[in-house]
Amino acid sequence: MSGLQMDYRRFQSQAQLACYTNERDAIREYDATTPIPTNLMGTFKDLDYFEWAKEMDVVSWDNYPGMDTPPSFTAMCHDLMRGIGGNKPFMLMEQTPNQQNWFPFCKVKQPGEVRKLSWQAVAHGADTVRFFQMKQSLGGCERFHGAVIAHDGTEESRVFKETAALGEELDRIGRRIMGSRIESRVAIMFDWQSYWLLEGCVGPTTGFNYPNEVHRFYRALWRRNVPVDMIASTTPLARLSQYDLAIAPALITVLPGVAETLEAYVADGGTFITGYMAGIHDEHDLVVPGGYPGKLRRLMGVWVEEIDALAPGETIEVHGGTVDAKGEIVASIIHREGAERLATYGGDEFYAGHSALTVNAYGKGKAYFVGTPLDETGMSAFMAPIIKELDLKSLDTPEDVSLSVRYGDGGTRYAFLINNSAADKRLCLSELNGGTELLTGTVINDLIELKPYGVDVIALR
Repeated sequence: MSGLQMDYRRFQSQAQLACYTNERDAIREYDATTPIPTNLMGTFKDLDYFEWAKEMDVVSWDNYPGMDTPPSFTAMCHDLMRGIGGNKPFMLMEQTPNQQNWFPFCKVKQPGEVRKLSWQAVAHGADTVRFFQMKQSLGGCERFHGAVIAHDGTEESRVFKETAALGEELDRIGRRIMGSRIESRVAIMFDWQSYWLLEGCVGPTTGFNYPNEVHRFYRALWRRNVPVDMIASTTPLARLSQYDLAIAPALITVLPGVAETLEAYVADGGTFITGYMAGIHDEHDLVVPGGYPGKLRRLMGVWVEEIDALAPGETIEVHGGTVDAKGEIVASIIHREGAERLATYGGDEFYAGHSALTVNAYGKGKAYFVGTPLDETGMSAFMAPIIKELDLKSLDTPEDVSLSVRYGDGGTRYAFLINNSAADKRLCLSELNGGTELLTGTVINDLIELKPYGVDVIALR
């Protein structure tokens, strides 16, 4: 991508935003109070949603996960939508009460699955749950898109009954939860300009999907039920310093002031993680001279001399300490400039034995460099000691069971325990004992049983 193409990306986002603000202002002439939202779409590439959110009364978005979308990716999208709005509650503007219509294969939602998806949105900060569409159209391209009232026109369908039951639950306890907040000590940077540049580069590989690289780090935290705020890379130091851990996956574009802010953050005791492809370009899509990772080189304590590209399906071994993993897509060939080695590359490449993971002491804090995109097991192993060292609130739950907490006024906490699978789950969490499950009135005492796609909303004091 040339600088001109990068400028066009910015222009495209800003021009469409101008269209929104023009329409918003026209409405404001006749209505001074009603919130004016629009339909955002999670990790949609073309629009820098951090810029859009500055002009919106309330953030609202359309959640349409595919049948193979991991629940952790959907959770990340909810957190991103909450994050662009300054961590205020957001609107779930659209979801389908049954199946989408634009995938090659449009699976119907399983019994309880839409309910689970709805409560997952609330668990991550939504204060509304809405659907598209109310009544299924008879013609047009969305005639097979799910609806509360299907082509049969009755209230006897499974979908209608499930939607009505969900509405009753939300009506019964939703007002207690509205306005409550999520508290996090971890921030992940989602940077649209890095998104554009990482996927627009001609080399060293076409293998990158920026949201997937953000999710690679996010998933390791979600799996341990560590809450995450999604922030812009340009977040000011005063706010960044509220977090114990900041992560910037594949931050290929370092905008003006960002490197200096990160240095100050770590020097004052913060922990920072970045890695492969980071720091290479400035805001004009020009390589920062002097070696990778550019303006982050001093902070990270490494020089990346070369970046090897791995073919699709090819991996490279990573070994050391608690990590025994495989990397993919690229491998950074790292020279340490003060950083400590945590793991090395294996295999038979000429750079076998070179550092794959490093940590650099910088002032009162630490900066970790991840040289290659680690597989799920490897990323989990890499993150585990960091989570422990920072004493982050990590809770173990069975596979596919997630736990999120919202904090209300007066010290009340709302814990959302969600079974993201089609199998029964049983667990015991002493942290939830004594809490009241709001949908049934049950007081939690050790054993909790969750049906397929089951949800417990537990009030704790």
